[in-house]
Amino acid sequence: MIRGSQTLTSIFPPAFEADATRKGKRNIYATERNDCMAHRFYYYYHILKKRFDVAVADMEKEFFISGSTIISCLTEGDANLKEIVALSPDKTTLRKKYPHLNWQ
Repeated sequence: MIRGSQTLTSIFPPAFEADATRKGKRNIYATERNDCMAHRFYYYYHILKKRFDVAVADMEKEFFISGSTIISCLTEGDANLKEIVALSPDKTTLRKKYPHLNWQ
């Protein structure tokens, strides 16, 4: 048993109990995250005109995932990225869609 685990689990017992309804939903937010990353990449690469590697490096810091994972997610969702480019949203639109990010 890990030291301190009983103390923590006694404080938050419902937070650590297994829930049968959640089984199989490991990455339920992956689609939304990937959409946000696609918009963020569009912002860095198309609006701010940053180099590809600099844009990915900035996104690594924001999303706390590796550059290879970011590139993989963007590649898998290339249709979404093409749609974003076709719509060509401005900073105001991006700010409304994702207000928690800095679009300055």
